[in-house]
Amino acid sequence: MSIKQLFKSNKKQFILIFLMVIIGMASDSLSQYLMTPAYNHLRNMNLLGFILFMCLALGCDGVRIILISRSDYLYGKDVQNYLHQIRARISRYFFKNGINQTAKVQNNMVANLDQLTTKYLTPIKNGFMYFLAVVFSIGILFSFNWILVVVTVILTIISLLLPKAFEKLTSTATVTVTKKNEKFLNILDKWVKGLDELRRYASFDIFTSSINNGAKEYKKAAIHQGATIAIADMATALVNIGGQMLLLGLCAYLYLQGRIAFGAVITTGQFSSTIMNGVAAFVAQWNLIKSAKGLNEEILELEQQVEIPKDQHDDQKIAKIEIKDLTLQFKNGEKISYPNLTFNKGEKILITGDSGSGKSTLFKLILNKLTPSKGTIRFIDQDGKEVYLNPDEIGYLAQDSTLFPDTLENNITMFNAELNNQVKQATKKVDLDKDISNFPEGLATQVDLDKNNLSGGQKQKLVLARALVHNSPWLFIDEGTSAIDSKSTKHILQHLLTTDGSVIMIAHNFSNELVSMFDRVVKLDDGGTNQ
Repeated sequence: MSIKQLFKSNKKQFILIFLMVIIGMASDSLSQYLMTPAYNHLRNMNLLGFILFMCLALGCDGVRIILISRSDYLYGKDVQNYLHQIRARISRYFFKNGINQTAKVQNNMVANLDQLTTKYLTPIKNGFMYFLAVVFSIGILFSFNWILVVVTVILTIISLLLPKAFEKLTSTATVTVTKKNEKFLNILDKWVKGLDELRRYASFDIFTSSINNGAKEYKKAAIHQGATIAIADMATALVNIGGQMLLLGLCAYLYLQGRIAFGAVITTGQFSSTIMNGVAAFVAQWNLIKSAKGLNEEILELEQQVEIPKDQHDDQKIAKIEIKDLTLQFKNGEKISYPNLTFNKGEKILITGDSGSGKSTLFKLILNKLTPSKGTIRFIDQDGKEVYLNPDEIGYLAQDSTLFPDTLENNITMFNAELNNQVKQATKKVDLDKDISNFPEGLATQVDLDKNNLSGGQKQKLVLARALVHNSPWLFIDEGTSAIDSKSTKHILQHLLTTDGSVIMIAHNFSNELVSMFDRVVKLDDGGTNQ
């Protein structure tokens, strides 16, 4: 993120916000300046003059409060709109690059943007306010005596140079916090997924100890980050205190020399406090902005414009899939070797085999979700030429049904309204129409991923209906009917296996009647195959 992008997100409102800040801070300085004639009238026993200038000062304070409060609201609104745009760009990056780790996505979409809001976007506005307070105050001091300005400028320069010494330290600390947070979220994700099993065996201690151990590194990084920022702020505060004392001493000297008025002595003390506190606050905001430098660079990289590839329908060009000498070597030394296989267009193939024989892994290799250690998987067209395609175009039904918190209809059409007219027919073919009729809202029923309002079989039928509606020329199904009764499975296969498309399906324990519905069976076991 950058201030330039924030400006572009709503130019008119951005300009209005900063005009309000400028006028508000000018009113604040004017309020303090009016105290000089007020105290001079008080010294001369002119009560009416004192009250008049006090009222004018209070009026300026009121203008400042209204303008600054309103600018805070508008700026917060602008920031949220800008963050919405950033999340949209980051989501495109994740979608394009196939990043699906919950912890990583959540860390970048929420935690990291929260860090940048508090350490970059908010400090920009606050820093600008403090900068204006310092500039206006120095301008008024110049009207009192130029020596006060010279000393103030020197002290300001010293304060502004301090952040440079801490920039790298604070930036590294912030990046470390975000990395440890992502690691902690990843640990949480893994253990929370197994909560049901842990409760079943009353393994509470291992859950809490694992979470606590995971949190230790994050806690340590957060403490370190806070310490580095606190040290930077402390150094600035020391210069601030020393500067105020020096200015007050100089002011008293100039008054005794008759070079400034009595009222200016009091208001100079206020302005010196405003200047030095303003510089300290500005530096603190600058430290926050610099501490976010490394994290901001990471977010800017995720924000880069990416092109989402359109479906080129290259899967329609595939006449056959050839698998030769395919091997996958795991890090633990285990290895799965596959026989040479050919899947022809239009074939209906059942893949069986013992657990661990590599059935699901074969699908993942074909779909490029895993990279083989050896061998080739080639997509060949009708002219014998190799087709290079985006594997995401190939139809695939995984063991775990992927559903979304939306209507049944949208889950079937995958949010393509043009396919709505095919939904009812598809639900009949997969025996889902009877289930839908039992829902009061029918196809408009919302899928509740938290309350789990669909059974395992209903979920599988839903994604099978999705496959039929989208009519993919190649469809790989991994245990797609394991939670469906045999009668419904037969009904589904009767429709699924009479389409023109190629269907390669993994299944166990199919009856002879169901097996006979396929063109052929491929059995995987320890590297051997029967076809």
